[in-house]
Amino acid sequence: MKRTYIAILLLAVTLSAFSQQTMVTHLHDGTKEYRRCSSVDSVTFEPFIAVAGGTFTAGVTTVTISSFKMDMFEITYELWTAVRAWGLVHGYTDLVTGQNGYNPVGTNNPVMYVNWYDIIKWCNARSEKDGLNPIYYTTSSKNVVYKTGQAVINNDAVDWTANGYRLPTEAEWEFAAKGGTLKHSPVFTYSGSNTVGGVAWYSTNSGNKTHSVGAKLPNELGIYDMSGNVWEWCWDWYDGFIGIYPYGGTTDPKGPSTTQTYRVLRGGSFFNPDYNCQVVDRDGYSFPLVRDDSYGGFGFRCVLQ
Repeated sequence: MKRTYIAILLLAVTLSAFSQQTMVTHLHDGTKEYRRCSSVDSVTFEPFIAVAGGTFTAGVTTVTISSFKMDMFEITYELWTAVRAWGLVHGYTDLVTGQNGYNPVGTNNPVMYVNWYDIIKWCNARSEKDGLNPIYYTTSSKNVVYKTGQAVINNDAVDWTANGYRLPTEAEWEFAAKGGTLKHSPVFTYSGSNTVGGVAWYSTNSGNKTHSVGAKLPNELGIYDMSGNVWEWCWDWYDGFIGIYPYGGTTDPKGPSTTQTYRVLRGGSFFNPDYNCQVVDRDGYSFPLVRDDSYGGFGFRCVLQ
């Protein structure tokens, strides 16, 4: 009985100490990292994939991308809700509820009915919740963290060197979708395969529903659902219907530096045909205020430096 009591006590101490960590897990080659935090309410269990920097062809241009980490999965409704609850009592007063997928199958469906502004604020809340430095500010002076409203922010209002969460640039998204430096040669049509049904929920196989993230096969990097399930918002302003992609240089391009009309979406959704799920398909027809339309569900994933 005494030994049992000691064992239980040791386990309780261990769990108590472990609960003081922010378990933001970076999975790459089987390794895991944990960031420490000061309170148990900062704990999350979201795995990230390390994407080594390299080059790829975007349109007709060779682009160089620096290393970054990307969410293994699209942001789920459950994670959105947890961060939103934290944010609402820490100055993020108008974070929307979002929706648990569309006619969802299973659990851990991607969040939907969130627009570009909702996501930018949520990324900042997720950063602060996990003890990281926020990325997005209301002006180029970077003295007010973007927490409320619909501030029209451009590249100069972003702290690109901060360690917090942000949306991927369009170039980062495409580089990762194509498999990064581990890409198949020639590059797969869809993210991880030339067979769309193996890696994507799209109009033919989805049953007009979203599905649990990670239910299909991942791409070469181990990232799931970059084709299908929900469209994924990117950082960039769209560069115009006849613009040459990428816009903003050939090293870590961030799109137009000044206000445009639309923000970029990539990857296709459960509602769309297979061609929208191709890694090269670009959608620039969505106002950042739009939370959803008849073109399919809008969601996202985050990156870290």
